[in-house]
Amino acid sequence: MANEEGYSKIAALMSCHGEFAIFRRFKKLNFQNLLYLQAELTHLEADLKEVAVRDQADPNRAIYSKHWWYLAQSEEDHDDREQWEKVIQIREKLKEYNEHLQQVVFLSSLQAPKSYDLNFIRQWLKRPKMGNFPILGPDHDSWSTPHADDLLAIRRRESSDPLSRWVINLFIPWFHNIIGKRFKKPIPEDPPSEITHYAEAPLHSSINIFVTVLASLIPISSIIILYFVSNILDRLAITVGFTGLFAFCLALTTRARRAEIFAATSTFAAVCVVFITGNNGYIT
Repeated sequence: MANEEGYSKIAALMSCHGEFAIFRRFKKLNFQNLLYLQAELTHLEADLKEVAVRDQADPNRAIYSKHWWYLAQSEEDHDDREQWEKVIQIREKLKEYNEHLQQVVFLSSLQAPKSYDLNFIRQWLKRPKMGNFPILGPDHDSWSTPHADDLLAIRRRESSDPLSRWVINLFIPWFHNIIGKRFKKPIPEDPPSEITHYAEAPLHSSINIFVTVLASLIPISSIIILYFVSNILDRLAITVGFTGLFAFCLALTTRARRAEIFAATSTFAAVCVVFITGNNGYIT
């Protein structure tokens, strides 16, 4: 990558790091083209109906509407062949329309890039040690803010929980600038760029371990604290506090839906209530 220039340099970056393979989907142009194709087909459809009605009124060609073979084998005379030629023309245009419609549906299904990855490639294109403005034509503006809603990621990184996003997008860059750059070497394919790669798999594993430990400690901690507190109002206040903390941790460290968080929080609160309830079912 270090010795490459222009489009080749950008392609090398995208091929090495798929999350930066970000392109425009040209929504407006694609939809405009679909509208043109739809308009062409609409006119062809009207023409076919007109020709079919005319043929139906002719005794020699009335059979065309009931027998495909006679329609397809009609004589070379223009009037006789017009309906079948119109069908062939519509068939070709339909194929073009359907293929383009399928492509637009596929493009629309691709997600937008992560904001961190988009910001990175924007900075990479500008920095002298990285892209150094590799594109000189009008397309150099393809990744700019005005086109932000028109961009797609070919290999978008999987959506993660808020804690993982914070660690990857904020903590790791901060850590690298303070400590990590002293020990971490730049990527071998482009050392002058000073780009450093941190593997996500170990980070996610560490975060998962932390979340698992945290999930185990919160319920146990609440029970231990409640055990040493005798005042009922204090117990209720502690239960409310730990229930809120439990729900906050679920929202922060998992990708659970609201209904799932509500169910888990309700179960946690029920356990706490059972603990502060005596054997006869009365609060002691």
